[in-house]
Amino acid sequence: MFREESTVLANEELAPGFWKMRLVAPGIAAATKPGQFINIKVTRCKDPLFRRPFTVFRCSDFGGGNTGIELVYEIVGRGTRVMSAMRKGEGLDLIGPLGRGFELRHDKRVHILVGSGVGLPALFMLGEELSLAAGRRELELVIMIDAKTKKRLILEEEFRSLNGKTMISIHDGGYDYHGYVTEMLRTYIDEEGIAADCAIYACGPELMFKAMVPICSQYNVPAQISMERNMGCGVGACLSCVCRVNKEAVMKYRDIRSSHVQFEDEGNSGYALVCRDGPVFNIDEVIFDE
Repeated sequence: MFREESTVLANEELAPGFWKMRLVAPGIAAATKPGQFINIKVTRCKDPLFRRPFTVFRCSDFGGGNTGIELVYEIVGRGTRVMSAMRKGEGLDLIGPLGRGFELRHDKRVHILVGSGVGLPALFMLGEELSLAAGRRELELVIMIDAKTKKRLILEEEFRSLNGKTMISIHDGGYDYHGYVTEMLRTYIDEEGIAADCAIYACGPELMFKAMVPICSQYNVPAQISMERNMGCGVGACLSCVCRVNKEAVMKYRDIRSSHVQFEDEGNSGYALVCRDGPVFNIDEVIFDE
Protein backbone atom coordinates (compact mmCIF):
# COMPACT_ATOMS: atom_id res chain seq x y z
CA MET A 1 0.00 0.00 0.00
CA PHE A 2 1.28 3.45 -0.97
CA ARG A 3 0.32 7.00 -0.11
CA GLU A 4 1.09 8.94 -3.23
CA GLU A 5 0.78 12.58 -4.28
CA SER A 6 -0.70 12.40 -7.74
CA THR A 7 -1.21 14.84 -10.60
CA VAL A 8 -4.24 14.92 -12.89
CA LEU A 9 -3.23 14.39 -16.53
CA ALA A 10 -6.72 14.42 -18.01
CA ASN A 11 -10.37 14.40 -16.92
CA GLU A 12 -13.05 13.90 -19.55
CA GLU A 13 -16.77 13.16 -19.68
CA LEU A 14 -17.58 9.80 -21.27
CA ALA A 15 -21.38 9.99 -21.11
CA PRO A 16 -23.86 12.12 -19.16
CA GLY A 17 -22.70 11.85 -15.54
CA PHE A 18 -19.76 9.50 -16.25
CA TRP A 19 -16.14 10.69 -16.25
CA LYS A 20 -12.67 9.26 -16.86
CA MET A 21 -9.62 10.61 -15.03
CA ARG A 22 -5.94 9.90 -15.68
CA LEU A 23 -3.60 10.25 -12.71
CA VAL A 24 0.20 10.08 -12.49
CA ALA A 25 0.81 7.48 -9.76
CA PRO A 26 3.76 5.20 -10.62
CA GLY A 27 3.95 3.41 -7.27
CA ILE A 28 0.28 2.50 -7.17
CA ALA A 29 0.22 1.58 -10.87
CA ALA A 30 3.10 -0.87 -10.41
CA ALA A 31 1.42 -2.64 -7.48
CA THR A 32 -2.27 -2.72 -8.46
CA LYS A 33 -3.96 -6.00 -9.40
CA PRO A 34 -7.33 -6.39 -11.16
CA GLY A 35 -10.23 -5.64 -8.85
CA GLN A 36 -8.30 -3.58 -6.28
CA PHE A 37 -9.19 0.00 -5.42
CA ILE A 38 -7.71 3.28 -4.21
CA ASN A 39 -8.90 5.91 -1.74
CA ILE A 40 -8.77 9.56 -2.79
CA LYS A 41 -8.75 12.75 -0.72
CA VAL A 42 -10.57 14.96 -3.19
CA THR A 43 -9.65 18.32 -1.60
CA ARG A 44 -6.84 19.73 0.51
CA CYS A 45 -9.29 20.88 3.18
CA LYS A 46 -11.55 18.91 5.55
CA ASP A 47 -14.66 19.24 3.42
CA PRO A 48 -15.47 16.61 2.18
CA LEU A 49 -13.90 14.95 5.21
CA PHE A 50 -13.64 11.32 4.15
CA ARG A 51 -11.73 9.82 1.26
CA ARG A 52 -13.63 8.29 -1.65
CA PRO A 53 -12.97 4.71 -2.89
CA PHE A 54 -12.57 4.06 -6.63
CA THR A 55 -11.75 0.84 -8.43
CA VAL A 56 -8.78 1.15 -10.76
CA PHE A 57 -9.98 0.98 -14.37
CA ARG A 58 -6.55 0.61 -15.95
CA CYS A 59 -2.83 1.04 -15.24
CA SER A 60 -1.15 2.88 -18.10
CA ASP A 61 2.04 4.33 -19.49
CA PHE A 62 1.02 7.84 -20.52
CA GLY A 63 4.32 8.64 -22.23
CA GLY A 64 6.85 11.30 -21.33
CA GLY A 65 7.99 9.26 -18.36
CA ASN A 66 4.53 9.34 -16.77
CA THR A 67 2.92 6.12 -15.55
CA GLY A 68 -0.23 5.91 -13.52
CA ILE A 69 -3.83 4.84 -13.30
CA GLU A 70 -7.15 5.60 -14.94
CA LEU A 71 -10.43 5.89 -13.04
CA VAL A 72 -13.94 5.83 -14.45
CA TYR A 73 -16.56 7.26 -12.10
CA GLU A 74 -20.12 8.49 -11.94
CA ILE A 75 -21.14 11.77 -10.32
CA VAL A 76 -23.25 10.71 -7.35
CA GLY A 77 -22.41 13.27 -4.64
CA ARG A 78 -20.18 16.13 -3.55
CA GLY A 79 -16.90 14.25 -3.79
CA THR A 80 -17.36 13.06 -7.36
CA ARG A 81 -18.78 16.46 -8.35
CA VAL A 82 -15.59 18.11 -7.08
CA MET A 83 -13.53 15.55 -9.02
CA SER A 84 -15.40 16.22 -12.27
CA ALA A 85 -14.34 19.89 -12.08
CA MET A 86 -10.62 19.08 -11.77
CA ARG A 87 -8.31 19.84 -14.66
CA LYS A 88 -4.83 18.92 -15.83
CA GLY A 89 -2.10 19.73 -13.33
CA GLU A 90 -4.22 19.63 -10.18
CA GLY A 91 -3.09 17.37 -7.36
CA LEU A 92 -4.75 14.54 -5.46
CA ASP A 93 -3.73 12.52 -2.40
CA LEU A 94 -4.07 8.77 -3.08
CA ILE A 95 -3.82 5.66 -0.91
CA GLY A 96 -3.62 2.26 -2.57
CA PRO A 97 -3.83 -0.31 -3.90
CA LEU A 98 -6.34 -1.61 -1.37
CA GLY A 99 -8.42 -4.73 -0.94
CA ARG A 100 -8.57 -8.22 -2.40
CA GLY A 101 -8.87 -8.44 -6.17
CA PHE A 102 -9.92 -11.11 -8.66
CA GLU A 103 -8.19 -14.49 -8.87
CA LEU A 104 -8.11 -16.26 -12.20
CA ARG A 105 -9.64 -19.73 -12.41
CA HIS A 106 -6.92 -21.45 -14.41
CA ASP A 107 -8.91 -24.69 -14.39
CA LYS A 108 -11.63 -23.18 -16.60
CA ARG A 109 -11.61 -22.62 -20.36
CA VAL A 110 -14.34 -19.96 -20.78
CA HIS A 111 -14.07 -16.79 -18.70
CA ILE A 112 -17.14 -14.54 -18.59
CA LEU A 113 -17.07 -10.92 -17.48
CA VAL A 114 -20.49 -9.64 -16.35
CA GLY A 115 -20.80 -5.92 -15.74
CA SER A 116 -23.47 -3.30 -15.35
CA GLY A 117 -23.28 0.50 -15.24
CA VAL A 118 -20.49 1.98 -13.16
CA GLY A 119 -19.43 -1.56 -12.18
CA LEU A 120 -17.81 -2.01 -15.60
CA PRO A 121 -14.50 -0.25 -14.76
CA ALA A 122 -13.73 -2.85 -12.08
CA LEU A 123 -13.58 -5.56 -14.76
CA PHE A 124 -11.38 -3.95 -17.39
CA MET A 125 -7.93 -4.72 -15.97
CA LEU A 126 -8.96 -8.34 -15.60
CA GLY A 127 -10.32 -8.21 -19.15
CA GLU A 128 -6.93 -7.03 -20.43
CA GLU A 129 -5.19 -9.92 -18.68
CA LEU A 130 -7.67 -12.45 -20.05
CA SER A 131 -7.43 -10.85 -23.50
CA LEU A 132 -3.70 -11.56 -23.68
CA ALA A 133 -4.32 -15.21 -22.81
CA ALA A 134 -7.18 -15.39 -25.33
CA GLY A 135 -4.85 -13.98 -27.99
CA ARG A 136 -2.53 -16.93 -27.32
CA ARG A 137 -5.59 -19.22 -27.54
CA GLU A 138 -5.16 -20.38 -23.96
CA LEU A 139 -8.78 -19.57 -23.08
CA GLU A 140 -11.98 -17.96 -24.35
CA LEU A 141 -13.14 -14.55 -23.15
CA VAL A 142 -16.80 -13.53 -23.19
CA ILE A 143 -17.83 -10.01 -22.13
CA MET A 144 -21.42 -9.25 -21.11
CA ILE A 145 -22.40 -5.64 -20.47
CA ASP A 146 -25.67 -3.91 -19.72
CA ALA A 147 -27.04 -0.43 -19.12
CA LYS A 148 -30.46 1.09 -18.46
CA THR A 149 -30.38 3.09 -21.70
CA LYS A 150 -28.00 3.43 -24.64
CA LYS A 151 -27.04 6.92 -23.43
CA ARG A 152 -25.78 5.41 -20.17
CA LEU A 153 -23.67 2.77 -21.88
CA ILE A 154 -19.98 3.35 -21.16
CA LEU A 155 -16.70 1.70 -22.22
CA GLU A 156 -18.21 -0.21 -25.14
CA GLU A 157 -15.28 0.59 -27.43
CA GLU A 158 -12.71 -0.36 -24.79
CA PHE A 159 -14.27 -3.76 -24.10
CA ARG A 160 -14.81 -4.49 -27.78
CA SER A 161 -11.08 -3.89 -28.35
CA LEU A 162 -10.25 -6.97 -26.25
CA ASN A 163 -9.76 -10.46 -27.71
CA GLY A 164 -13.18 -11.73 -26.79
CA LYS A 165 -16.84 -11.91 -27.69
CA THR A 166 -18.69 -8.80 -26.48
CA MET A 167 -22.44 -8.92 -25.88
CA ILE A 168 -24.44 -5.84 -24.85
CA SER A 169 -27.88 -5.65 -23.29
CA ILE A 170 -29.91 -2.46 -22.92
CA HIS A 171 -32.86 -2.60 -20.53
CA ASP A 172 -35.18 -0.64 -22.81
CA GLY A 173 -34.08 -2.42 -26.00
CA GLY A 174 -32.50 -1.27 -29.23
CA TYR A 175 -29.21 -3.19 -28.96
CA ASP A 176 -27.80 -6.74 -29.03
CA TYR A 177 -30.13 -7.93 -26.31
CA HIS A 178 -33.28 -6.47 -24.75
CA GLY A 179 -33.32 -6.98 -20.99
CA TYR A 180 -30.94 -7.59 -18.12
CA VAL A 181 -27.42 -8.92 -18.41
CA THR A 182 -28.28 -11.83 -16.08
CA GLU A 183 -30.93 -13.04 -18.52
CA MET A 184 -28.35 -12.90 -21.29
CA LEU A 185 -25.91 -14.82 -19.07
CA ARG A 186 -28.37 -17.65 -18.36
CA THR A 187 -29.27 -17.99 -22.03
CA TYR A 188 -25.63 -18.08 -23.11
CA ILE A 189 -24.55 -20.71 -20.59
CA ASP A 190 -27.51 -22.89 -21.51
CA GLU A 191 -27.28 -22.56 -25.30
CA GLU A 192 -23.48 -22.90 -25.49
CA GLY A 193 -23.35 -25.84 -23.08
CA ILE A 194 -20.35 -24.45 -21.22
CA ALA A 195 -21.54 -24.80 -17.61
CA ALA A 196 -18.85 -27.32 -16.66
CA ASP A 197 -15.99 -25.29 -18.11
CA CYS A 198 -16.66 -21.61 -17.35
CA ALA A 199 -16.02 -19.07 -14.60
CA ILE A 200 -17.72 -15.73 -14.02
CA TYR A 201 -16.28 -12.42 -12.78
CA ALA A 202 -18.85 -9.72 -12.09
CA CYS A 203 -19.34 -6.17 -10.87
CA GLY A 204 -22.57 -4.23 -10.73
CA PRO A 205 -25.52 -3.52 -8.45
CA GLU A 206 -26.42 -5.95 -5.70
CA LEU A 207 -29.69 -6.81 -7.44
CA MET A 208 -27.59 -8.19 -10.30
CA PHE A 209 -25.66 -10.42 -7.89
CA LYS A 210 -28.91 -11.68 -6.36
CA ALA A 211 -30.14 -12.62 -9.84
CA MET A 212 -26.85 -14.44 -10.49
CA VAL A 213 -27.14 -16.66 -7.40
CA PRO A 214 -29.75 -19.10 -8.80
CA ILE A 215 -27.93 -19.17 -12.17
CA CYS A 216 -24.61 -20.11 -10.56
CA SER A 217 -26.38 -22.63 -8.36
CA GLN A 218 -28.35 -24.23 -11.19
CA TYR A 219 -25.34 -24.65 -13.48
CA ASN A 220 -22.74 -25.09 -10.69
CA VAL A 221 -20.65 -22.25 -12.12
CA PRO A 222 -18.10 -20.44 -9.89
CA ALA A 223 -18.40 -16.67 -9.77
CA GLN A 224 -16.39 -13.88 -8.18
CA ILE A 225 -18.18 -10.61 -7.49
CA SER A 226 -16.87 -7.16 -6.61
CA MET A 227 -18.98 -5.75 -3.78
CA GLU A 228 -19.62 -2.08 -3.10
CA ARG A 229 -20.17 -0.40 0.27
CA ASN A 230 -19.83 3.10 1.72
CA MET A 231 -16.37 3.27 3.28
CA GLY A 232 -15.07 5.63 5.92
CA CYS A 233 -11.40 4.62 5.85
CA GLY A 234 -10.82 1.83 3.31
CA VAL A 235 -8.25 0.07 5.53
CA GLY A 236 -10.40 -1.82 8.04
CA ALA A 237 -10.27 0.68 10.92
CA CYS A 238 -13.78 2.16 10.94
CA LEU A 239 -15.70 -1.14 10.49
CA SER A 240 -18.39 0.61 8.43
CA CYS A 241 -18.31 -1.47 5.22
CA VAL A 242 -19.54 -4.86 6.41
CA CYS A 243 -21.39 -7.45 4.38
CA ARG A 244 -23.04 -10.60 5.69
CA VAL A 245 -21.30 -13.86 4.78
CA ASN A 246 -21.90 -17.61 4.92
CA LYS A 247 -19.60 -19.35 7.39
CA GLU A 248 -19.38 -22.64 5.52
CA ALA A 249 -18.43 -20.96 2.22
CA VAL A 250 -15.95 -18.57 3.85
CA MET A 251 -14.19 -21.47 5.58
CA LYS A 252 -13.88 -23.21 2.20
CA TYR A 253 -12.10 -20.31 0.50
CA ARG A 254 -10.19 -18.39 3.17
CA ASP A 255 -7.64 -18.63 5.92
CA ILE A 256 -9.74 -17.17 8.73
CA ARG A 257 -6.68 -16.25 10.77
CA SER A 258 -5.59 -13.74 8.14
CA SER A 259 -9.08 -12.34 7.50
CA HIS A 260 -11.30 -9.84 9.27
CA VAL A 261 -14.40 -12.05 9.20
CA GLN A 262 -16.32 -12.29 12.47
CA PHE A 263 -18.84 -15.10 12.88
CA GLU A 264 -21.97 -15.00 15.01
CA ASP A 265 -22.04 -17.21 18.11
CA GLU A 266 -24.99 -19.14 16.74
CA GLY A 267 -25.96 -20.01 13.21
CA ASN A 268 -23.96 -20.19 10.00
CA SER A 269 -23.35 -16.53 9.22
CA GLY A 270 -21.01 -13.69 10.05
CA TYR A 271 -19.71 -10.37 8.79
CA ALA A 272 -16.76 -9.45 6.58
CA LEU A 273 -15.15 -6.10 5.77
CA VAL A 274 -15.56 -5.22 2.11
CA CYS A 275 -12.46 -3.02 2.19
CA ARG A 276 -10.12 -5.75 3.53
CA ASP A 277 -11.78 -9.13 2.92
CA GLY A 278 -13.05 -7.86 -0.43
CA PRO A 279 -14.10 -6.06 -2.45
CA VAL A 280 -13.98 -9.33 -4.40
CA PHE A 281 -15.81 -12.30 -2.87
CA ASN A 282 -16.92 -15.66 -4.19
CA ILE A 283 -20.64 -15.34 -4.80
CA ASP A 284 -21.54 -18.17 -2.43
CA GLU A 285 -19.69 -16.43 0.41
CA VAL A 286 -22.11 -13.49 0.48
CA ILE A 287 -25.57 -13.61 2.04
CA PHE A 288 -27.83 -11.16 0.24
CA ASP A 289 -30.61 -9.57 2.27
CA GLU A 290 -34.14 -10.38 1.22
